[in-house]
Amino acid sequence: MLTQANGSNPIADALDKMSYDYLSTAFPDLVIAIDQEVSTGSSPERLRFITQRHVGADRENLALRVEQAARYMRKRQQVMA
Repeated sequence: MLTQANGSNPIADALDKMSYDYLSTAFPDLVIAIDQEVSTGSSPERLRFITQRHVGADRENLALRVEQAARYMRKRQQVMA
């Protein structure tokens, strides 16, 4: 995966934001829960695993969107800190 000098990947960053925007509209309660988990230090990968465990393999896309949105939210929190 190509990254810029500052360690970011613009395409991955945009996809993470797209997932955040999608979940914010479609599942706002889930975004609140993701925010709470990210604030307590949960990794995006852990949140994907939790989602997969609860929704099953047929909702793999939701689990991936949760991971991407969590990654976006964690980056935002780091910038604000």
